[in-house]
This record gives sequence, C-alpha cells and structure tokens, in this order.
Amino acid sequence: MRYIILLLPMIVFAKPVKIDEILTEKNSFKVDQTITYINIKKDESSLAPLVYQTQGGDFITIPTYLGDKKSNQDYLNYNIALRYGVSKDFELFANADAFTTNTKYQDGTKASSQSDSDFSSFGIGATYQIKNEDDTPSLLVGGSVNLIEKTKFSQTSKENFLKGYTLFATSYYTVDPIVFLLKSSYRVNQKKEYNNESIDMGEQFNLSPQIYFAVNPYTSLNAGVKYTYTWESKMNNELVSASGSNISYDFGVGYELNPKTTLNIDTEYSNYLDMSQNSLSFGLSYKF
Repeated sequence: MRYIILLLPMIVFAKPVKIDEILTEKNSFKVDQTITYINIKKDESSLAPLVYQTQGGDFITIPTYLGDKKSNQDYLNYNIALRYGVSKDFELFANADAFTTNTKYQDGTKASSQSDSDFSSFGIGATYQIKNEDDTPSLLVGGSVNLIEKTKFSQTSKENFLKGYTLFATSYYTVDPIVFLLKSSYRVNQKKEYNNESIDMGEQFNLSPQIYFAVNPYTSLNAGVKYTYTWESKMNNELVSASGSNISYDFGVGYELNPKTTLNIDTEYSNYLDMSQNSLSFGLSYKF
C-alpha cells in the first residue's frame, strides 16, 4: 500500500525503481489493501488519543481511554485505497479505514477491558511528480484531506468533516540494486467538538530516510528510521500530551507475486517515555 505519502509501492522493487512503478500508470488503476496490527502498552499517566501514520502513509486516530495506571491495547486497522493515474506524472487516490480494538487495563488489583470497532475515516488526495530521477534524485509532492473522520468521545462517536489535512513529499535515488528514499509529511488536525467535549490533537511532522535492497528480481528488503515531532494535544481544553519528538525503527520485505500483484510486510517499533508501540502490516497491491 503506497499512497498518501506515496510510500509507494516503491517496495516494488526488486528491480531498479522506475517512475511508472511509483505512480500508477496513465489511465490505469491500482488497489491497495492493508491490515495493520498495532500494540500499545502504557504505564502510569493518562493517555490521549494517538495519531499514527501507517506504513501505507495514511494517518489514523487510535481511540484510547483515560484514567488507568496500566493499559495494553491491541488495534487492528483495515485500509483500502484506490489509485488512478491521470497522467504519467499525476495520480489521484482515495482511501478508507476501519478498525477493531481491545484494551486491557490494570489499576492496582483491579482489572478491566474494553472493546470497540467502527468505521474510521475516508479521504482523498493527489500526488504529482515534479522531477524525474536522473543524475539527481526524483521529487514527488502531494496532499490529502479526510473528508469524513469518526472521533471517539467519552460517551459516543461523532463524525467530523474536513478536520484532517496532510502534505507530503518523497524523493528517491537508485544505485542498483539499492534505492535511497526520503519521505516527509506534515499533518494538520483541527479541533473536534461534541456537546461539551473537545479533542484537539497536535500537528505532526514526520521525516523518514529508508533503504531498499533488491535481493532478486522478485524480492526486496527495506529498513529505515522515522523521526516524529508532535505538537501538544488537549482534551476539553486541558493539556494531555506535551510537544515532543520520537524515533521509531521499521523493517520490511516486498515480494512480487506476479507482474500485477505485490505483497508487502512491514514492522515498526517505537519506545517513548512510558509507552511502547509496535506494529505489523500486511499489504497487497493489485494493478489493473
């Protein structure tokens, strides 16, 4: 699944990356289906909802619950994205997310759990190639907007419209059989309100250098780091998360099942203060 940040089916590749493998071919479609499992462990202080960027590039808001000393949350995100090549340099995409989550709590000798599942968000966006790869790296830029996003308040879920925006850029350079990739994104989250409650998630900036290595004509490996800076978040106008930065590590493998279908498996690990966050993502891309 490579869209939004065009995180691109660049995992493609076992062959030297070409622009027609990163952007969907002109007048063609690509469908990306991804399942991401995320485990979040938190000790001590309360935790506000998290904004998480998946390996596919989309931003999801993970509902978490306040007031427990220890929590262990299992979160499954289901994403489907449709991409269309308007021209050789321009691509449109749309993506939808849904989730299932189960959280276990421990406060002293007391234990409890809470489960939830729902539609998460639907968004659209575009990617444009400013520069081809030649003696210098390529450059692609784009943006996306969440047309609809469901937000979990204390008593209910509420649909919000046009509350999340993302700008992103991707650059890569090939030294066969290695591809050097640099991705960056900036996420704007507007304040969401319902009755007397409000959630104001901080903006988020990501910068991720990665390396892709072609093992053979069908298989590639990738590894990288992701630097994230998140601005302060508030709930009901009270600070719940201060501004700060974090570094996570990701590894993955891509396998071309056939000329139209690619399987991607990615993992990510992050440990920040009193919270650890691990994810495993399975993605299937199909061109037609």
